[in-house]
Parts: sequence; C-alpha cells; structure tokens
Amino acid sequence: MLSDTFPDTQGAGRARAASAAWGDRRARNMFATIKGFWKVWRYGDLYMVLAALAAQSINISVGFCQGFSAVLLPQYTHEHPNITYEQSSWIASLGVISNPVGALLGGMMVDAVGRRLLLQSIVLPNLIGWLVIAFSETYVFLCVGRFITGFTIGMSTVSYIYVAEITTPEKRGVLSALGPGLVSTGIFVVYSLGAFVHWRKVAAICAGVSLLTPFLMYFVPESPLWLASKGHMKEAYISMFWLRQNNSAAQQELMEFTKDRKSGETMSFKEKLCLFKRRSVLKPFIVLIVFFIFQEMSGIYVILYYAVDFFKSVGTSVNEFTASIIVGGVRVFMGAVGACLINSFRRKTLAATSGLLLGMAMLGAAICDTFNGPPLVKLACVLLHVSFSMVGFLQLPWIMSGELYPQDIRGVMSGATSCCAYVLIFFNIKTYPQLEKLLTSNGTLYLFGVCALIGAAYCLWFLPETKGKSLTEIMRQFDEDRNDSDPEACFSKDKQYSIEDRQVQRRHSAGAAVSLEKNKDLFTPYWIEEKDEKTKQKE
Repeated sequence: MLSDTFPDTQGAGRARAASAAWGDRRARNMFATIKGFWKVWRYGDLYMVLAALAAQSINISVGFCQGFSAVLLPQYTHEHPNITYEQSSWIASLGVISNPVGALLGGMMVDAVGRRLLLQSIVLPNLIGWLVIAFSETYVFLCVGRFITGFTIGMSTVSYIYVAEITTPEKRGVLSALGPGLVSTGIFVVYSLGAFVHWRKVAAICAGVSLLTPFLMYFVPESPLWLASKGHMKEAYISMFWLRQNNSAAQQELMEFTKDRKSGETMSFKEKLCLFKRRSVLKPFIVLIVFFIFQEMSGIYVILYYAVDFFKSVGTSVNEFTASIIVGGVRVFMGAVGACLINSFRRKTLAATSGLLLGMAMLGAAICDTFNGPPLVKLACVLLHVSFSMVGFLQLPWIMSGELYPQDIRGVMSGATSCCAYVLIFFNIKTYPQLEKLLTSNGTLYLFGVCALIGAAYCLWFLPETKGKSLTEIMRQFDEDRNDSDPEACFSKDKQYSIEDRQVQRRHSAGAAVSLEKNKDLFTPYWIEEKDEKTKQKE
C-alpha cells in the first residue's frame, strides 16, 4: 500500500542525482574546453596555428585550379560544339602538365629564398593565369591560362614544408592535414559557383582570392629552422619566440641540436651531390613515389578533374552538376574528419584502412554497374570512395613529403617528389578518356578498385610511421645502417673535427643543422642586449 502511495520517490531521487551528475560532467567538460583554449592562447599554440593557416591558405587556390576543369568543360563544350574529345582532355590536363615544372622550380627556390617569400611569390603565376582564362577569346589562350595556373599547384607544396618546420610534433599532423582540407574547400566553392555562374566570372573570382595568401603571410615570420640553417641565429630566435610566445621554449627548441654535422657552406659541390645518395633520402623518395602511383591509379584525381563528365558516363539519376557539388561538400566534411583522425591513429593504419575502404567502395560501384543496379547505389558508392580517400589515402603522401627528408635538402627533395607525383597525375588525367574508351566506364571502376586494394596492402607493409615523432626521429628510421664514423656517408674520417676546436653544432628536433656557440649569448633577447649595453655605457 505504501508503494502505491509514494510510487516514484526513489526513482525521482535517482533521476535528480543522475541529472545533477550529468550537469557536473557537462560543467567539467566546458571548463576543460575553456582551459584548453586558454592554454592555446597562453602558451603560444595560437600563433603557431595562425601561421600554419596563413601558409595553408594557398591550398584554397590549389582547389580552384584542380576543380575548375570540371565546371569549365561542360559549359565550354556547350558554347563550342565543335570541340573534340582530344581538345577537351587537353583543357583538363594542361592544368596538371605544368605542375611538375612548378614543383621543381619551387623546390630549388625554397632553400634559396626561404619558405615565406616563396609562398608570397606564388601569387604571380596564379593571378596572371586566372586573368588570362577570364579574358581568353580563343581555345589557345584558354589552354595558356590553364598551363600558367598549373604552376601554382606545383609550387604550393612549400606550404607543407613550412608547416612541418614551425609546428610541434603533437600538432604537426592536424595542421598539415589542413592543406588537403582547404584544397577540398576550394574545389567545393568552384563546383558550387560553376553550377550557377559563367566560367569567366568564376575565373575572375579565383583571381581575386589568389591575393589572400601573400596578404596573410605578411603578418607571420619566416621558418626559424630555415633562418638557423642560414646562420641567422638572432632572426631564428625572434621567429621561434613569435611562434611559441615563450622565451624558454624558444631557446630550448633552438638549442636542441644533438648531432654534429658539417655546415653546407663548407661543402664542396661533389660532397653536396653525395647528400642525395644517402639512405635517408633515397628510401623515403622511393616509398613516397610508389604510394603516389597507387593513389593516382585508385581514381581519386579522375573523379576530381572529370567530376561532371564522370557522373554522366557512370550514369546516376542525380543531375551531374548537383552530384559534383555533393562530392565537393563530402570532400570538405571528410577533410575535417581526416584532420581529426590523423592525430588519433597511426599513419600506417589510416592509409591502409582508407585504401581498403575506398577500394571496396569503387568495386561496389563497378559490381552495381555490371548488374544494372539502382543509380543511387552507384552514386552512394562513389561518394563513399571520395569520403574514404579523404581520411588518409589522399593527404598522407603530400603531408609526408614535408616530413621524411633531411633539413639540408628537404626543399629540393620535396619538390622532386611533388614533381614526380604531378607527372603521374598528368598521365592519369590525360589518358583517362582513352582508358575509358578501351575498358569502358565499368572496366575503369574495376581497375580503380583493385589498385586501391593493392595500395592499402603496400601502405600497411612499407609506409614509415611518423605520428608523434620529431623530424629527427623520423629521419633516424632511414639511417639505422649508417656508420658512426661516417655520419654523412660521403665524408671521410680525416674531415672530422674536434668539438673543442670549433663551434658546437647541434640538430634541432625538426632537423635543421646550425652552428651554435658554446655560450648562450646568441639567444639573449635583443631588448636585454640593448639594456646591458646602456648599463655598461652609464658605468
């Protein structure tokens, strides 16, 4: 009888207790979030993030360049019905053929002029190319404009080098992953504009956005590791202090040079050539090139450059322009997801899982096409392919090209790797129409799916792990068989010097070799130096 009179007393009490506990947890989580933001602001991570965002903003223009052909070709062929299939493929592929030249040029310039100045200089080919496209009156001028804008894509890989050198190992992965995410953002914007705006106006908008990166880079410093490698220690300290907003952290990072290395200024030309024969250079180069081969053969860039025509040939019930916009939106969302996952999972795990899933998705689309399945199922499989590519298989080789090479030739080798990757992309884009004619659209889907599965196995077995490691630790993975008496694998023992007779050389955790005096006067802040000088004058 009592239970009937007071039926909910105990239940209500438990509910109130659970509600109070949930409120406490929510308050603690909110406090932890606020505390995290305060730490970012207080300990300088905010400045590091802002510098990374400024450098990665160039990838918005890269997305414009990569996605423009997908909206240009349908409109241009409608305006000019006499355009042949071969001419259409040249419009798409000329935006890629100049990428290797831009990558090589950027790789040679980045170590000479610096990361910051090169990122600002990219605006020249980018702006000129888009203006040529916007005002082109003939097919030839349109191709010339596409060719010039392709230099932007090739030279933009310097952003990954800059981000790798200014960030801490804990933040490097997610901030490097911003690059592919912003590329996807640029693609989504140009797809959306192309569905409603004439291609000439789209080109004019792209020309205006190209001014964003040089403007933002004006407010951030040069890479401290590049400055240190050139012997500009005072400027390197000021740059590092701006990024970390902490005097001791800046000094500690610049003093963490653990290996004696020979300065590049005292090397002969022959000895510099020997640097390229090192295991720490050749092995990552081969690993990345093979990774890029599987990436291109998985169909990622075919869908990117031929989005509208691809959906038309595959046959979906959704309008091809609408489908391309959906693909762009999916890329943006999954790019953000991939940036979050890259700090939580090992690089091998992400790459292998991404390749496996996108391969299965593409095979699903092929099987559905073989048995004349519902068009929406094919569209869903293609969207899954795009989604899974953004969590590892697309961005990881680009990110790792800025991580795996030694500091002294990082710019050149990153440029050479990107050059080879862009050659592969060009070959893939240029031959896709012929490949589709040879194998049919169904056969190309099977080919892309099988190549993605093989690529997933390759990543699982051969891809080096870089998550949470400093750039020096990453390079040591490739230097395990080096002789202690011959640290550069090219220099003879008689060229070793005593530490007591020369400047102490140390290596930063991110891999830059610089010469540091045994005293710490080089790292005394300039305002302290001026104060000491005034004190001495008064005495």
